[in-house]
Amino acid sequence: MSEKRKGTAGACNPACTSIIKFMTDRELPPNIGISLPPYTKIDSYRHINIFVRFTQAAADEPPVDLGVMFAFNANGAMGARRYVNLEENLSAPQSTNFIEVSGRGSWHGSPHNISSYMARFPVMGPYIEVFVYNRAAIKRKVSVWGYLVS
Repeated sequence: MSEKRKGTAGACNPACTSIIKFMTDRELPPNIGISLPPYTKIDSYRHINIFVRFTQAAADEPPVDLGVMFAFNANGAMGARRYVNLEENLSAPQSTNFIEVSGRGSWHGSPHNISSYMARFPVMGPYIEVFVYNRAAIKRKVSVWGYLVS
């Protein structure tokens, strides 16, 4: 006979989730990167899944890339775009990693003429800001949404 598990009562059982719309159908000029301050509070969540969608007419066009920065308040105090994970046993000194994801290879094809991808990050600070970089010489329409999970 199987035993029934007793659920743990709590504020986020089952998991708490939330959606953040950083930008929706924002026109991004050619060869430029932008962010839309202020930083967004994401405290009390464990992971964020960031979805990026942008217009793209052909597979060989340069992508829209995503950068992420974590900070301690809405003004970006102690903001950082680089991290190091010391769980690996590597020789010193440890190198930092830039938090940037390329959208290359995410084209859906014609007739859709969009690209999309998702990046999952552990929440590394109570506030977040995203940056998008249009690597193409043409303007793009870009959307960036986040899905927070406790």
